[in-house]
Amino acid sequence: MPAGRWGRSEEVARLVRWLASDEPAWITGQVINSEGGFRRWVK
Repeated sequence: MPAGRWGRSEEVARLVRWLASDEPAWITGQVINSEGGFRRWVK
């Protein structure tokens, strides 16, 4: 794990709160990975 730990619920809440605000008005049709650098690829 690049971040060295699992994510915390507060970190997810911060992203959700930001997305629900007016700040990301120019972000459309994007996938935002919130995984701390850890990706699980299933084959």
